[in-house]
Amino acid sequence: MDKAFAEWPRSLWSSQVTEFNFEPVTSGQIFDVVIIGAGYSGLWTAHHLLDAQSSLKIAILDARQPGFGASGRNGGWCSAFSPMSLEGIARQSNPSSAIQLQRSLISAVDDIGNFVEANGIKCGWHKGGTLAFATNGPQLQRIKESIQSFRDFGFDETFIRQLSQEESRQAVKIPASIGASFSPHCAALQPAQLVDGLVANLLSRGVSFFGNTHVVDIQPRMVTAQTPEQMISLATNWTIRATEGFTSRIQQYRRNSAPLYSYMLATEPLTESQWAEIGWENRETVCDARNLVIYAQRTADNRIAFGGRGAPYKFASRIDSRFDTNSHIHGLIEHSMRAMFPAIENSAITHRWGGALGVHRDWFASACIDHDTKIASLGGYVGDGVAFSYVAALEVARVVTNNRMEAPLPIRNHVSPKWEFEPFRWIGINSLLRLSAHADEHEERTGRVHRLINWLLQKFVA
Repeated sequence: MDKAFAEWPRSLWSSQVTEFNFEPVTSGQIFDVVIIGAGYSGLWTAHHLLDAQSSLKIAILDARQPGFGASGRNGGWCSAFSPMSLEGIARQSNPSSAIQLQRSLISAVDDIGNFVEANGIKCGWHKGGTLAFATNGPQLQRIKESIQSFRDFGFDETFIRQLSQEESRQAVKIPASIGASFSPHCAALQPAQLVDGLVANLLSRGVSFFGNTHVVDIQPRMVTAQTPEQMISLATNWTIRATEGFTSRIQQYRRNSAPLYSYMLATEPLTESQWAEIGWENRETVCDARNLVIYAQRTADNRIAFGGRGAPYKFASRIDSRFDTNSHIHGLIEHSMRAMFPAIENSAITHRWGGALGVHRDWFASACIDHDTKIASLGGYVGDGVAFSYVAALEVARVVTNNRMEAPLPIRNHVSPKWEFEPFRWIGINSLLRLSAHADEHEERTGRVHRLINWLLQKFVA
């Protein structure tokens, strides 16, 4: 077993799901499609490929087991939102393409919900929408600007609307709230249980799964992988790289994606009196409009699962079990959670975990397909991957199976710049994280935007 993965702290989600034990791949096998990565990107790609061409012989390889990465550890949001602004998408393509991508994400939430229902997947799925709260003036201004941006592209109140202070507190009783936005296009779920359901469905459709298989090189029609026993070369027609936050572990793609860590914790199940004080009856997903993202959901078993970003980027894009918990960051997240929900008082924290998510240099997700080499890739969702992976996987599957009926989305064959060489990558990413934290502190203290930091963040993270 890879020492870097030897002792990985278990999330709340992983304590409630199947323990997969797929054997490593062996030599001499030939597949139509080899998918590298058994997270949502890889699983949805296999799903869409089989929908288009059920006879395909597909293998999914993973360095560990399905859902080990961000797909089994995330905040459990299936959201129609994107890490890219509509303005940013339009600059890369055109306004109509930006609108088309947004509509695809809206449809994806409902498509996934229908898949969950049709297959009887018990994953706590509840489409209650999403709330973004403001607790100070700059946050409220960002919410207003975000809503106006959607209005400029033709999305009305049925997509997103502003709530007054009173309306926001009727939904969830956050004492510091001065208003919020609400969109109905988001569901809360137990993400690892959705992985379980996808794996079971794909197994029934003939997909071969292989675990403990670390891919080290990808060439046209050939994948080289290290198993616990030996190095294997695997012949394939198409290779699809769906490695997301673990992309840097394949040397040839080390600068394509930077792994940034996000951390989570979960409370014990709360009492009825605590929930009466908090509200949150419709299980909306919850965040606020600070610069360093926080996110929360009320779980199906009545816990609060709460996460946040801001952990330092590791030099040379390292990923290791040692980085999977961070007492300082987890402490800050717990402080934010208890401040947001005073009713939880001294309720115990039962789980603390974290994991890496994939970030492209321009924060733009992509689905890249090369017909000459028969190599495709998808990812770069910056934490919005539950629904976005469905959309990106469909884009890959359409091209691989030569279904050209649909107009391409702006993520198709979008090539992000490579990340800088070290130490510039380490300096740049960690400087931006510190600037974001400082901006939030300034806004909380003064009620005003730090103009210089705000300009820098918009310049480098827009």
